[in-house]
Amino acid sequence: MFRAFSLLPLPVLYAVCAVLAFLARVFRWRAGFVRAGLARCFPDAPEAERRRIGAEFYRYLGELVAEAAHGARISPDDLVDRLRLENADVVEDLLSSGKRVMLLAAHHCNWEWLLLRCSDAFGVPLTAAYKPVSREPADRALNVMRSRFGATLVPAKQIVQHLIEQRGSVKLLALVADQSPSASSDQQSWRAFFGRETAFFRGPGWIGAKMGFQPVFIAMRRESRGRYVARFVPLAASGERPDADGIISAYVQAVESHAREHPAQYFWAYNRWKRTRRLYD
Repeated sequence: MFRAFSLLPLPVLYAVCAVLAFLARVFRWRAGFVRAGLARCFPDAPEAERRRIGAEFYRYLGELVAEAAHGARISPDDLVDRLRLENADVVEDLLSSGKRVMLLAAHHCNWEWLLLRCSDAFGVPLTAAYKPVSREPADRALNVMRSRFGATLVPAKQIVQHLIEQRGSVKLLALVADQSPSASSDQQSWRAFFGRETAFFRGPGWIGAKMGFQPVFIAMRRESRGRYVARFVPLAASGERPDADGIISAYVQAVESHAREHPAQYFWAYNRWKRTRRLYD
């Protein structure tokens, strides 16, 4: 079904997904998460402003679904035109100096196109961690789309073992690490996020500190429908081995700052604060 849907022209995809987004809003799909997240993160904003952000979020969500489907057939030239890399030299300079680079993104704007764009932008193979979806046909279709431009996809739970087995051959790594580890996971790192202690994955910090990957945050923003700009923000000094705690703290601060700057473009339909820190953590 995803493959057939992706064959539709992008304007048709936008029209269909606009209807789906409208219905999602009318029937309050995950509306509780959206409303609670915006109230928690922007407590001083007027209720009308939070409602406006929520309405924009649903509209952008429809665009994201349309564009993700179009990612299965978008051409490299069209993608370059639609997603501009503002300062790619940040990554290029690190790679040319022999550094390994860890690109850290968030569920902001169109992370699917971002993966495709970065897959062949820097002249070295990209390895990306992903979370498998429960339905195998959908997971397979998504992975075919995500790997179109050469990315190697590795399940997130296996990424550290994969990097160890590759013995340093992975030079460019991509992670989207702003969601919550499972309650049973030993990968929880608690950080202040929008004024509340929030669990983040330890993995990016460990990979940066123990394997020498230089962490670079990708701040992506929407300019207009189907047009984006990505800016690369180093999270550690390039001449120093990154510190694990410092990487996590810098990443969390970058995600929060970017979400505050472009709130409607962040993914609010997720229960980000579904668990609290236990006293013995």
